[in-house]
Amino acid sequence: MMHPINCLVFYNMVAKGSADVIIVDDNFTTIINVAKWGRVVDINIQKFVQFQLTVNVVALMVNFVSTCIPGSDPLTAVQLLWVNKIMDMFGALALTSEPPSDELTERPPDGRGENFITRVMWSNIIGQSIYQLAVLGLLMFDWKQLLKIRGPGGDSVFNNFIFNTFVFCQVSIVTVCFK
Repeated sequence: MMHPINCLVFYNMVAKGSADVIIVDDNFTTIINVAKWGRVVDINIQKFVQFQLTVNVVALMVNFVSTCIPGSDPLTAVQLLWVNKIMDMFGALALTSEPPSDELTERPPDGRGENFITRVMWSNIIGQSIYQLAVLGLLMFDWKQLLKIRGPGGDSVFNNFIFNTFVFCQVSIVTVCFK
């Protein structure tokens, strides 16, 4: 038979081994800080997902529509990989840049049945995608009159212009997603 103190040590070790977060002091403010940081991480992940979904929806639609109608891809595979790498960097910065605030303790906790992507996030994704697709669509289908590009290298200049516009659109929505 184990001594009661040994049982407490054993169960304490079992609890530490199965816990996600271990608070090493008995201070209640530590528990509040852990809850604040957990909520900030959750909010930042939602912002990152909103940003990534917007980037991917626009890239998919631009390539799909431009392949079906004009017949060429303005965004090459290498350009899409480059955009993905840069956009992941913005997301990583956003996950670490926002410190917790005291308002987070007043916010009610999210329930288990709630969607991770909220209605506000969906409206932001759809609105930002429509805006970007309108800008890029105008350029894709009326670029010769707008840009007045002539000559044998016109298609290459056009594809680079579409790519740069696409990148600047993504950089501009960083401020919307991560505010």
